[in-house]
Amino acid sequence: MSETSLSSGIGTTDTTAQSQSADARSNRTSLLAGVLLALFLAAADSTVVGSLLPTMANQLGQADLYPWLISAFLLTSVLVTPLAGFAADRYGGRTTMLAALLAFAATSAAVAAATTMPLLIAARAAQGIGAGAVAALTYVVIGQAFGPDERARMQAMLSAVWGLAAVAGPALGTAAEATVGWRWVFLINLPLAALAAFLVRRVPPAQAQSSRTISPGALLSFALALAGALLLLEAPALDFPVLVVIALAVVTTVGIVGHVVQVRRKPQAAVVPVAFATSGEPRTAALLTIGAAAVLYASVTLLPLALASHGTVGDTASGLFVMAGALGWVVGSAVCAGLLKRFGARGTALIGGLLLTAGPCVLVLGGSESLVLAVIGEALAGLGTGFVATTGLVHIQNTSPVQWIGAYTAGVTLCRNIGAALGINLIATVQLIAADQRTGTDTAGGSYQAAFVALAVVGLLTLTGAFRLPKRG
Repeated sequence: MSETSLSSGIGTTDTTAQSQSADARSNRTSLLAGVLLALFLAAADSTVVGSLLPTMANQLGQADLYPWLISAFLLTSVLVTPLAGFAADRYGGRTTMLAALLAFAATSAAVAAATTMPLLIAARAAQGIGAGAVAALTYVVIGQAFGPDERARMQAMLSAVWGLAAVAGPALGTAAEATVGWRWVFLINLPLAALAAFLVRRVPPAQAQSSRTISPGALLSFALALAGALLLLEAPALDFPVLVVIALAVVTTVGIVGHVVQVRRKPQAAVVPVAFATSGEPRTAALLTIGAAAVLYASVTLLPLALASHGTVGDTASGLFVMAGALGWVVGSAVCAGLLKRFGARGTALIGGLLLTAGPCVLVLGGSESLVLAVIGEALAGLGTGFVATTGLVHIQNTSPVQWIGAYTAGVTLCRNIGAALGINLIATVQLIAADQRTGTDTAGGSYQAAFVALAVVGLLTLTGAFRLPKRG
């Protein structure tokens, strides 16, 4: 072979390699843009309804049912999370994400078309399935597409989208209500979901990594256990009768026992992999995620009530605390992404645990009386959540079996949602019990202070648990 032909062959090979590399970068950019847009839509729809509730109730009637507009959405979005992870492992992340976006768009149209409150609640419950699947699959798809060294940076970007949605959702709802009407908040999801699907569809489908199946019995028992437990947590807010509470407790118990029996008979049929719940490091990271979510969501819920009980601020200040917590979460995730490789999982989780403990402690010292201390305490809680949540998710993705990365990632997302529900309801219970036991002029303030002390204990437990993570890896 002549030097000329050899040189020509090498040049052609280099050009082909460069072209393939450019295509790969373009595909990943397209994928990232698509999943970020999809996550924003799902996250914003979980917060936008709060500002639309009065108008919806006035137009559709049956205002006493309005709490279900939020609860139904949250319930189905949590229930679908582990199933989305299983489907991503079985059928591929891209294919499952496209199906989830289709479901989200269709149910958004159903929400916009609802003419009665029961129909609106049913449509919101269906929309929660699509939104929950989209949110969970975002983390799964990113985990499948990016390597261990890039995942922390990608998770920081996803956290930024959550923070943006938490702030923008209510503002967009208010703006739409004042101009084009609340139904357009959901109709706009159709073209935007189509755009997200187009961007995701450009990426070549990845090969499915898992062939495991979930038996109908395991699926049904898991759904009963999780749905019953979540409804029990919501029982005080939804004012369930005693008989309904007892029935939910029975359903939850039957679901748990049934799922344990199914999993013992066939371990691979578990909705959430058995190793996720029993192995030391994944279990620790999951528990830390629950603690972080409990502190952040409970403090955001309690702070406006605590300040209002002292007459410190009006009801409109609640958005300020949501913003402080959300921005803290975004900043914490971004900083954690830069430190995770240097300090390891234990180091960044310890930093997060310290911040999660410090935030409620600041609130105990005067968060009920001082707006400045309230914002500082909430920002610290958000920073801690950013550190702990990012550490837990990235560590689990980097150490999970390749064929189960979807199920493990969905398991972490499920833990975060459970932590939010658990924190809000249990801390509210602590506050109510403390209010009943106290007498005098400072009854309300003292009860909120007791709740903040309980959150500080949760933060301290998270800090202690961080020592169980490895120093490196």
